Amino acid sequence: MPPPASSLAVSISDVDTIRKGHDSELLRSLAEDLPLEQGFTVVFHGRASNLDLVANSVEEAQIWMRGLQLLVDLVTSMDHQERLDQYRQDGRGDKNQDGKMTFQEVQRLLHLMNVEMDQEYAFSLFQEADMSQSGSLEGEEFVQFYKALTKRAEVQELFESFSADGQKLTLLEFLDFLREEQKERDCTSDLALELIDRYEPSDSGLVKPGARKLGMRVRLFHLTGKLRHVLSMDGFLSYLCSKDGDIFNPACLPIYQDMTQPLNHYFICSSHNTYLVGDQLCGQSSVEGYIRCSGGREGVQLMRGTM
Repeated sequence: MPPPASSLAVSISDVDTIRKGHDSELLRSLAEDLPLEQGFTVVFHGRASNLDLVANSVEEAQIWMRGLQLLVDLVTSMDHQERLDQYRQDGRGDKNQDGKMTFQEVQRLLHLMNVEMDQEYAFSLFQEADMSQSGSLEGEEFVQFYKALTKRAEVQELFESFSADGQKLTLLEFLDFLREEQKERDCTSDLALELIDRYEPSDSGLVKPGARKLGMRVRLFHLTGKLRHVLSMDGFLSYLCSKDGDIFNPACLPIYQDMTQPLNHYFICSSHNTYLVGDQLCGQSSVEGYIRCSGGREGVQLMRGTM
């Protein structure tokens, strides 16, 4: 099956996970011709078709699987800024690799990042960010443009409602937010400190009092948020967009229900679109949709026993 792009090159950020050959419909159908241990599947985000691959040996397949999964885990662990830099540098945004991005290149990059925008509004922000008036953005200019474009008033209001000075959340203020808004009833100061250390950017300093009024952007890099045990707006956003800020209960990640009953004791809620990878009339059918809805490998086992 072809990768989800017209080119043979695929970004690692498009990859969801790596699966063994046993979990692939196509590779299982070829089991008589090749060992399943030599095959593996690259699963992409969204409805894109999986990519089934076969290595020359079992050892080679294991090396590829471990290496690709490490890269996927690395991309997944990136914070908001690192992801933005990766999109800019991998050639999908800055096509000519000159370190600058025209408005057309910015539009293409934001489309790839699934950022919806009004073109006129985005162009006005682009011009404001273009301090050099060169018709392109580079470095910090693009970062500021992206932050202005994706700024959400309700998040800023929430941040300021818990922050005494509107610039940062102290440890106690962040703890209050976790308990009151996130309903983390058992949250402790140690957990709040751990989250600050994980999501507060390492180079994020605090703005000197009065600096904004003077129109200056003076930062105290030697007093970073991590060292002060405070969370800046950037760190707050990184936390909200992370798995730790997810509404999903992590206690439900492993199987916690009784799965020992006969299949007809359970309800399965799905539609016919679940098993379609193409259009509704002539698209191919696949159990992949059920696998993803059922939480991965456990779903594979369920479908094996019922198809």
